[in-house]
Amino acid sequence: MSENTITTLSEFLEQSGAHYRVFDMGRRVTKLSAKKFTRFEAAEVPYPFPFQRTALFGIIFWHPQFTDRHYVWFLKFPLDEQGLLIQAARDEFLVMVLDRVGECLLAAADGNYIEGALKDSPYSFNPREDRMAAFNAQATKNLSLKPSSFYDAAYNYFTGQKAFDNWQVLGMQGVADVAVRTDDKALTKALISILPQLPAQPFHMLTSFMENAEPANNMVEALQWRLKNELEQNQPDMTEICACLRAVSNSSAQGIVESMVKQVLMSDVSRHIEVLAVIAGRCWKVLETPELCQLFVEKLAINEADYEGFSHILADLMFMPGMRDLVMTALRNPNRSTELTQQVGRMFGT
Repeated sequence: MSENTITTLSEFLEQSGAHYRVFDMGRRVTKLSAKKFTRFEAAEVPYPFPFQRTALFGIIFWHPQFTDRHYVWFLKFPLDEQGLLIQAARDEFLVMVLDRVGECLLAAADGNYIEGALKDSPYSFNPREDRMAAFNAQATKNLSLKPSSFYDAAYNYFTGQKAFDNWQVLGMQGVADVAVRTDDKALTKALISILPQLPAQPFHMLTSFMENAEPANNMVEALQWRLKNELEQNQPDMTEICACLRAVSNSSAQGIVESMVKQVLMSDVSRHIEVLAVIAGRCWKVLETPELCQLFVEKLAINEADYEGFSHILADLMFMPGMRDLVMTALRNPNRSTELTQQVGRMFGT
């Protein structure tokens, strides 16, 4: 094998004899299929979850004969205006790695040597503590490994075996482990029963990790109830509303999520920039419905942060794969409001 036969990161890992999994670390922490990743590397498709025009992902890899020894790289690569990989950056990274570890990545017995290959690389990064917890939870579940030592305490709390005011003892990693294990029927059943009464602090901690999971329909319905209850308050809590939306954003129950987003957009809380940012940044899939996309941009036009908020969120939303044409259609709607017309004018300098 010669150096010039390796043109992509996935080829490098495969030719090294490694097994690997890729997880997005930008929008949310979620697994990327090998097919999607290789097509992205070939610049055939845009990155599915761009964040600030960057692809951020974690790769966990191991030798098939040593399944107890895993290595992790966290990488970031710039994207072009279409969301495609700028291949020159990836090529530069590959040249550096090949120079440091050679073609036989897993020949190195020293894990520090493998992980040290990224030292000082402009294409590596260190995730935040909560992202790291979410990554560990996703990786252990995906590889059928045991959850962390913090899992049991979190499991006992969220299944109602501990008093609600005992949440201070919860470890972040344990909560992350609970959030992704939605295939545990006993855990899911218990969560559904306590979600409506769960105090704010543990609720917000749990929901911040649920955005990386795929909660079941009946769990989404419990969150819909909590959202509805909050929207009926005289002064709804924006943190609570954002928590509910984030928690359901990756669910397959898109009809319920769409209904929740519409409820929020039809209420006064839709003027708050953090609420609109969560809808665009986490629930963008439901905005593929033209009517809901139109409603969203209309509400965005009158947000509390005015044009700065309008342009920033819109630019982020239009960079999501498949969203640009939908948003542009909504902006050009001949029946758009005066406020939206004014914001569009400022955007295009007219």
